Amino acid sequence: SSGINAEYGHGHIPYSYNMKVKNKNRGDAMICFRVFLVPETDEPLDQWRTMFIELDKFVVNFKPGETKEIERKDTDSSVIASRRVKYEDIRDGTQRASMQNNCGCGWPLNLLIPRGTKQGMRGTIYVLATDWMQDGENPQEPLHGSWSYCGQKGINTKYPDTRPMGFPFDRPINDQRNKPMKDLDYLVDNVPNSCKTDINITFLGPWDKDDNKQKDKKGDNKQKDTKGDNKQKEDM
Repeated sequence: SSGINAEYGHGHIPYSYNMKVKNKNRGDAMICFRVFLVPETDEPLDQWRTMFIELDKFVVNFKPGETKEIERKDTDSSVIASRRVKYEDIRDGTQRASMQNNCGCGWPLNLLIPRGTKQGMRGTIYVLATDWMQDGENPQEPLHGSWSYCGQKGINTKYPDTRPMGFPFDRPINDQRNKPMKDLDYLVDNVPNSCKTDINITFLGPWDKDDNKQKDKKGDNKQKDTKGDNKQKEDM
């Protein structure tokens, strides 16, 4: 179990996730790691799969029998804008200047992680490893920027992944008996090339800031009402 801390406003403390992976094949392998953030729920997997957030997708080369320890930072994500566009840039209309010659496609880094809760919002990081030699449109092509959302640059360039966006959660997930898988634990047990870890997303900012504003307004109104009552008494 691990944690992700979110600061007040739009943003999060930089984080990374680490994986230890072994290639059990007798030949070289190009492995695509598909990383998802899954909210905690009691709902069946098939009714909740469309709420999963794709955090990242990346490819790693392995030699036969090789074991690698992989560290992946939030800033390496394949869904975020390469020039680190922020929510404020989009809101204020300044993203064009900050992106210069880049089209600006991609998700803002500081919106990558949900705000969480002060007590800690529980969830899961789920990772699926697939064969990029089969999944890649052009497996040897280098991948840059927010290619998960935007593809690669070029007029005639095809989307790099032959799998649909959101795969494997773009479709109902059934077991070998064609019955719906009930939860992630069951999915991991039945899909050996996947894994998961539980996390907490903790909000570190002044959680009650908006509530305090409302309280202040109510307090001001109450003071006004009190003054009004006193004035009426004086008039009497």
